[in-house]
Amino acid sequence: MDSNAQSLLREFTSLKTYYPKLQTWIAIGGWSFNDPGNNPDTRMAFSDMAMTRENRATFIRSLINFMDQFGFDGADIDWEYPGAEDRGGRPEDKDNFVTLCKEMKEAFAGHYGLSVTLPASFWYLRHFDVAGMEPHVDWLNVMTYDIHGVWDAGQDTMLQSSLQKIKFPDLS
Repeated sequence: MDSNAQSLLREFTSLKTYYPKLQTWIAIGGWSFNDPGNNPDTRMAFSDMAMTRENRATFIRSLINFMDQFGFDGADIDWEYPGAEDRGGRPEDKDNFVTLCKEMKEAFAGHYGLSVTLPASFWYLRHFDVAGMEPHVDWLNVMTYDIHGVWDAGQDTMLQSSLQKIKFPDLS
């Protein structure tokens, strides 16, 4: 990580100096992280990491060190999507994600928060054991903004649609 990124992270977490009740969390993952077109090198990273106890322990230690170094209060795991083969997933990811959450919560020992990001659509949500994760996380973030988007904009433009991506008919 370059010095500019480190500086930005410290500047972000230093906001707690001005707002003592503020918590700063780091989000890990996201759509692009598991996208074969954007990041072929990281497409399988979550699945590979969650597969073994040793890999999970290394990730958790690294994350705790990172949060300590930069002053974060918690982490959000945005794995898009465990078990989904089109997103670099394997069938065993569903159970491995629960194990990862359990081991993270134990290692965090009340010093850090933990959340996971969930899809709103059943297509990807079916790959998550939400009931199994729930006891080990502080909260679940549901990506309801993914229910609608430019892919379903027709005559009526949805509120959250990006007007830059909609092909408007020629009205001349």
